[in-house]
Amino acid sequence: MKAHIPFALFLLLLSTPSAAQDTLVIAEAVIQTGFSDKPESLPRSLQTLGPALLSAAAQPSVDGLLESIPGVDARQRGPFGAQTDLSIRGGSFEQVALWVDGIRWSAPHTAHHLLNLPIDPEDIQRIQVVRGGGGALGSGGVTGGVILQARPGTEDGMQIGAEGGSYGWNRLRLRKDWGKGAFRHRISASRASSSGYRDNTDLLMQRLRYSGQAVTDWGMLNMSLGHLSSAFGAQDFYTANFPQQFETVGLWQGQITWTQTSGDWTYEAGLHHRNHRDRFELFREGEGYYTEDASGQLTSANGDAPSWYQGANQHRSSTSGARGLARLASAAGESLISADFRQEGVVSNRLGVAEFGRDGDSTYTLGDRRTNLDIAAGHLAQWGRLTARGLAAWNINSAADQPRFIPEASLSLRIDDTGRAVAFASARRSVRMPSYTDLYYTVGGAQGSQDLLPEEAEHLEFGYRLTTDLASGHRLVISQHLFHRWGRNLIDWVRFNGSSITQATNLRQVHFTGQEFTLSAQAKGPDARMRYFTLGLTFLQADETSEGFESNYVLDMLNTKADLLFGYQLTRDLLLDLRWSVQQRNDGYFDPVEGREVDFGLVNLLGATLRWSPESLPLAFHARMDNALDAQYVDIGNVDQPGRWVRAGVTWSPQAKD
Repeated sequence: MKAHIPFALFLLLLSTPSAAQDTLVIAEAVIQTGFSDKPESLPRSLQTLGPALLSAAAQPSVDGLLESIPGVDARQRGPFGAQTDLSIRGGSFEQVALWVDGIRWSAPHTAHHLLNLPIDPEDIQRIQVVRGGGGALGSGGVTGGVILQARPGTEDGMQIGAEGGSYGWNRLRLRKDWGKGAFRHRISASRASSSGYRDNTDLLMQRLRYSGQAVTDWGMLNMSLGHLSSAFGAQDFYTANFPQQFETVGLWQGQITWTQTSGDWTYEAGLHHRNHRDRFELFREGEGYYTEDASGQLTSANGDAPSWYQGANQHRSSTSGARGLARLASAAGESLISADFRQEGVVSNRLGVAEFGRDGDSTYTLGDRRTNLDIAAGHLAQWGRLTARGLAAWNINSAADQPRFIPEASLSLRIDDTGRAVAFASARRSVRMPSYTDLYYTVGGAQGSQDLLPEEAEHLEFGYRLTTDLASGHRLVISQHLFHRWGRNLIDWVRFNGSSITQATNLRQVHFTGQEFTLSAQAKGPDARMRYFTLGLTFLQADETSEGFESNYVLDMLNTKADLLFGYQLTRDLLLDLRWSVQQRNDGYFDPVEGREVDFGLVNLLGATLRWSPESLPLAFHARMDNALDAQYVDIGNVDQPGRWVRAGVTWSPQAKD
């Protein structure tokens, strides 16, 4: 299967007649951070989750939606978005770029917080996952990126949802869409909580967001303002030596973008600001955990906190920025120039230097600050069936020793006249600066390093994509991607054998080779019972192992992953969605109880969602089961994941069926 079967299917389907291409539930699409929305403009591995799959998921967090995409590894520390490290093609969680409604978001403190989103999954219209890094994603998109669209709805209406389930899970949400003429508005709010599936895994999360859109003669404006607050028991999250950890995070994110087309020119511009706060307790404080005695010592039924512990880590990071793009369509093709500027900073009681701390503040005595500029110029040209695309990009960071050149080049060939059979190849370069945690963190046996070098990588990729219509009334897409990534100075947190210290270091060279195969089908006609079907296979290998040390991120990638998504219409009003994922992770993790390294082992995850939406009522009911086989597993060393988890809920849409 790893090579011969997909390419045999490729040869078989070359002669299959087909019609114009539609968007599939999981389909090849185009990134919208550079060239315009043309099927030939991005010959690379990119998949889209559209409205059909998003509405079928009944999933309260974005990481759950991403889990079943080939090449994507959503490593959860806590369920339902408490904290997830997102990995693409075996990269670390720091190597993924996130774009939301045309703006690049970043988490300079640590990308553990990148998916702290003030957005309810029900408010997302589309998710694009770019597999493979490059200059179009900006610095930090070393192995790929995630692009979200979450704008106001096109129709007035309201939704009220309630859900309950295992482990004391409950969730309430409200959404309201309204507008008049060219102006649209949406406000969303939700509250979710759980008592936890084991000790110290409780969760409380609240989201609030406004989004608006205005379409006028002078362009289209999109704006949003969102808030997230979350508190969760962090059992074994960052170290098993001190298991009873606790964390609270808060986020405010605001942005505005403008788009205008004038003749052959298209212009885009945007402004944004993100403020994030984090309080992390290595020894959880409060009733039943650690409390402060008369002398100020933290103590519990299991003993005192060590004398070196100086209390909670407290951080506030901020990102402010602007981006602009100009695109010209001409007889010679399409040209663009773009710039993305960010100022990133952190104030903390643990990270940074005194020079950038807050004067007169007894808590935030340390800090750091840097600026980042990504600039690019590119051109796309087409000659008959051949499309060529080139992008010259530079990253200029105030903390780096010199600018980094991160170009891209790609070719795609339409093998048939309709463009339903396409082969392509690309070469790209990418770069990432260390996070502030990588540079400065020195608590609880962890040791950052201010001597870290930026990560760099070169990528080479080949692939094909086939689209055809079947006699059964379904549309079929088959794609395969073969890729190789040369990584230099990759930043990892490692613990050498015999040492009790986990330290940040550069792994000089690690090369990754892999392939992804996807078969995706979607119903074309209204009478088809099978709504969609997607099979994804991912294979990945690294030329280095963690012999002599424990790798926390770089070498703990999924080396084999099989995903199956299936949607079926049982009756007119009753829908069934199945999810199955089999995962084999590389290497292992150190278990302090066993006193040795333990293999991650094979993980087999099965889930299902049943939705009933009676036509005569403005109500929709759903029941969802995750980890139906009750598998005992970890995504990250020593952090046990929940067993079988059942949830059920109802959504009231009073205007939906008037």
